Order: sequence, then structure tokens, then C-alpha cells
Amino acid sequence: MKKLFLSSALSIAPFVMAPSVLAGPGENATGNLKNTPNDCNTTSDSCLITPTKFSAKIYQVALCTSHPMPAGSALDLNGSGCVDVYKSDTGEETGDIFSDTGATLSAANITVPKAGTYTHVAAIFDKDFKVGSHHMVYNLNNPATPINDKRYVSTASGGAIEGTASDVEMMTGTFDTFMPQIACSNDAGTVERVSTTGNSGTYTNFLAGGETFSGRILKSDYTLATEDAGAISSQTAYCVGAKYLLSIVDKATTVGANTTGIHIKILAPKGLIRINQGSGNGIATGFTSHGESLAVTVVPIIE
Repeated sequence: MKKLFLSSALSIAPFVMAPSVLAGPGENATGNLKNTPNDCNTTSDSCLITPTKFSAKIYQVALCTSHPMPAGSALDLNGSGCVDVYKSDTGEETGDIFSDTGATLSAANITVPKAGTYTHVAAIFDKDFKVGSHHMVYNLNNPATPINDKRYVSTASGGAIEGTASDVEMMTGTFDTFMPQIACSNDAGTVERVSTTGNSGTYTNFLAGGETFSGRILKSDYTLATEDAGAISSQTAYCVGAKYLLSIVDKATTVGANTTGIHIKILAPKGLIRINQGSGNGIATGFTSHGESLAVTVVPIIE
């Protein structure tokens, strides 16, 4: 039987941070007071937090025998020896990958690749995604404590209302640009188009040592989006014509005779959503979504 599982690779899994200053207040609290991993080291303004709900539209996931879009080259899935793990011409919403029941995709779109060893995992997503989270504003005491004991949850429109973690709604986000401070005017050969982080930072617990991640913003014809619009200074920059996000991980994957399915892991890390903590009175004023980082890897299921 063909099987495919989707899961979070980071959001609610153990998260390792080096200097304690990088950890935001409230992460080590208990019960409903607990915050997600965050960079909220002030009592006001906007700061990065981690999603507790995330959904994306997936078009294709493939295993390849070489990099399907190296720097300076066009996308070439056929010439890179790619075989599909999942493919939908119209795309399919995952639903919340962090839910208790997980996320499922249509079995008709799933293929267990032929036996062999593959060097890269390639995944094509829609530039639009959905994300949500919750947050409580803490003071800067040692230890930090909540300012007013009020937890705020995201609404579908990006608002912040009082509630519990179970009340979180997802808002729409976009990968019009891979990160808000990066321009789109350079080609795939620049560092803006390739993020190689090894086993540190955002990709801790996702990439094994030596593995790298390449991200591409593509137009509807699968060519690189290279025209700028908006302004980096106001975080409104975007790549004109952006339609797809291409994730490539150079991960060795072996499919054998006993492989019965594929486990797709999606990285939806801190920075995909931010909280505006307001003016320091503990009252959050809203949530915003950001095309910060996203990656996909594959693990064969063997029975």
C-alpha cells in the first residue's frame, strides 16, 4: 500500500538555541503560559515567533540524482534524473501539518519511486501559505513574567484577540520574496538565491551535517523571478510574477524493495509569523506573516 505522511520538522519539536539571549521570554513556562520559540526580547514592537499552525499548497515533490536547478541554470527535473513522489497539476492544500491528526494528501497523486539512491529532494509549493500562532507578552525581569496574564491568538485577518492556543486561526502569507530584506534583481548564482546553512540556525534539527538547502522563487513558467518591486526598507519588497517556491535539499535518499511509502517533512520555522507586542502594556495588536524560510525533506518508510 502506498503511504505518505506529512509532518512538522521543527515547530513543536525540541528546539536548540545556543546563547540563552536568543530565547524569548515565556518559552520555559508551563501550561497555557508557554510561548513558542521566539526572539521577543523587548516588551513592545514586532518580533519573530514560531507557528503552531501551518498549511501549504504542494504541486510536486521529487527525488533526483543531481541538483535540478544549480546556480545560474534553468530548472530541469527531467535532466536531473528526478522521479515523482507526489504530483498534482492543480496543487493540493496540506491542511494544518501541526494538527493532532496530521495532514494527508490524495493517494492518487502519490508514487513510491523505483529502487535506487537519490542525491536531492525537490519540492514545488505555491507562493501563498497559511500560518497562525499565539503569544503572551512578558516583562524583562529575571525570571521574566507575564505583564497582564493575557494570551493573544492570531485571527484569519491578522488580528490579535484574547484566547488559548486552541483558538488560533490561520492567516494568509506569501513567499513573494524569500526574505523581506532580500532583493530579487540578481540571478540564481548569488547568495540571495541559495541559503547554505549546514546544521545551524534555522535549519537545526532539519538538515544533517553537510546537507545544504537551495531556495528559488519561480514565476508561472518556472523561470527565476528576478524583477524587484516594493521597498526593502519597509519590508514590502517582492519578486514580480512570483508563483512558486522551489525547495531543494541535497539529501542522500535510498529507496529499496521494502520501501512502502514516503514521509515528507516540512520546515515551518520561527519567522514565518511575527507578533506586534504593542506599546509595552502587554496588549498585543496583531500578527503578520512573512516568507522567511521553508524547506522540505523526505524519509522513506520501510516495512
